[in-house]
Order: sequence, then structure tokens, then C-alpha cells
Amino acid sequence: MNPLRRLIIPVVILVVLVIGAVAGYMLLEGWPPLDAVYMVVITLSTVGFREVHDLNTAGKLLTMMVIICGVGTAVYTLGQAVEIIVEGEIVGFRRRKKMDKIISEMRNHCIICGYGRVGHQVAHELLAEKKPVVVIDSKPETAKELEMQNIPYIIGDITSDDNLEEAGIRAAKTLIACADSDTANVFVTLSARALNPKLFIVARASLKETNEKLVKAGADRVMSPYFIAGRRMAMMATRPVAVDYLDTIMHSEHLELGIGELKVEEGSEIAGKSLKDAQIRQKSGAYILSVRKPNGNFILQPAADTVVENDDIVVAIGTPKQLNTIEKLAKIK
Repeated sequence: MNPLRRLIIPVVILVVLVIGAVAGYMLLEGWPPLDAVYMVVITLSTVGFREVHDLNTAGKLLTMMVIICGVGTAVYTLGQAVEIIVEGEIVGFRRRKKMDKIISEMRNHCIICGYGRVGHQVAHELLAEKKPVVVIDSKPETAKELEMQNIPYIIGDITSDDNLEEAGIRAAKTLIACADSDTANVFVTLSARALNPKLFIVARASLKETNEKLVKAGADRVMSPYFIAGRRMAMMATRPVAVDYLDTIMHSEHLELGIGELKVEEGSEIAGKSLKDAQIRQKSGAYILSVRKPNGNFILQPAADTVVENDDIVVAIGTPKQLNTIEKLAKIK
């Protein structure tokens, strides 16, 4: 809410008192308008000047009412105005309006529900790939941290439909429910799926029995941080070099290499052709790791004669430039 709206009622009361007092002096004392206004001003300002003219009984009663009601209202109004300025509420309101405008214009972004330890890492990874994100979190202290990073955010209940709407869920591409509470993640998934049936939802599950509930609620993928951490630690113990290699590819800040997935559109340059005829490797320089068919089956080691068809998902590894070249080949020109 605009903080200046807090001043509407006291200002209206003060204006009514001033108009009424001016009219009262003019009617009860027979003063001209300028003298009546002057009397009201010196009374409200409590400067201590003497009356413009001698007052009769009615005028004295009117002056007492102006002092009791008007001065109190004026002091309260001034106090509210100073509080708004000192606490920076106007600046905060303008910042919030600007952020709301940014969120309303976002398309194909990712909504992160919950900004705990997992949410922090999710945001870090997405921002590193320059993906637009909006964070919804219930902790007020999160606002300052997100403002410093220029990350659009909404402070409030992550399960609220209103907050999801404000985060632009109908225009979003992905939602990640990574709150510490499994219950909250289930509710977020239910609400998000109802608001946007096409949304891709990734949800966190702390307990094993929550996985099935999240899938039933509409999650496309369910991840357990404890399960993943356990499996990764086991791999580090048995295949440390392989893990280091994957880390170098996926998380190195100096190596411009990554894994991308691209959907083959009907009528694109490579649709209906084999990998050999499409010459993806020759034109882009990237390596094709696998091809996922529309039915969900993977071709994990695609050969040269593997045909890339409409709606296939090509998984490739290469530099951002190389992956961008494949994306252009997979789209309709």
C-alpha cells in the first residue's frame, strides 16, 4: 500500500476543521475571510500571536475547539509524514512498484518458492546461466538480501495463490518448490499446477514418503537433497576422478562448457534427418550425448544413422556458442 494513504484521513479531517473554523469566524465574529484564515493559521501553528480582533463568547469557544481538535490533528499528521520520510517508506514503495512492473513483464521465468539453503543454491545456479528468476519467501529478512542482488522477490506465504499470481505464474516456465517443509511444497505444487497446467514443476522432498504425494500433486520431478547427497558421496568414494570430471564440466567458473537440451521443431533444418546427414557436429562443434524420444525413451549413445525426429529432445555438450548453434538448427527459421 502507498504509505501516503496513511495521511489521507488526518489531512481530510484537518482540511474540514480549517474550513469550518474559517467559516465560523466569518459567521460568528463577522470577520473578513483574510482575518479568519489568519486567525486559524496562528491558532494551529501555536505561535502565540494575539487575536486579530477581540473575541466574543462564541468566538472563544470556537478557538478552544480549534486548539483542542485542530492542533492535535495537525501534530498527528506532521508526525505521520515525518515517520514516512525517516523510515524511507516512500522509497520502499517506489522500489516495490518498480519490482512489480519488472515481474509483470517477465516471461518464461523460474519461480523459486522458499529461499533457504537449497533455494539459495538454486538461485545461484540459475542466475549463473542468466535465467530470469522470481523468489517467493516468507522471511522478511530475505528482502534485504535479495534487493542487494537485484533479484525480484515477493515476501509472503509461498502457498498463497495471490503471491503465485503476483510472481507471474501464468507466464512462468518453471517452478521450483524448495521450502524446508514438505507440506508447504505439496501445497505449492497443487496450487501451481492448478494455476498453470503447462508449468514444469520441480519439488523438494525431505521424506521418502513425500515423493509420491508430490507426484500426485502435479510435480514433474521430485528431488531429495539427502538422497542426492548420499549417492554423490558414495560416487566420490568409488569414482572420484569421474566426479571431478563432471564437476569440471558442470560447475567450473573458468571452463566455458555446459550441457544443453534442445527440442527439435517440425520443419527445422535437422528434423527428419540422421545425425550424419544433419551434420550437427560439423556445423556446431558440440557433441550429442543422447536423444530423448517423445515417449520418454532415451537413445543414450546415438549413432551416425540415428534419425532426429519432430519433438525429440537432443542433449548435447559444448560451449554456449556451440549450444546456441544447435538451438538454431533445431528451430524453424
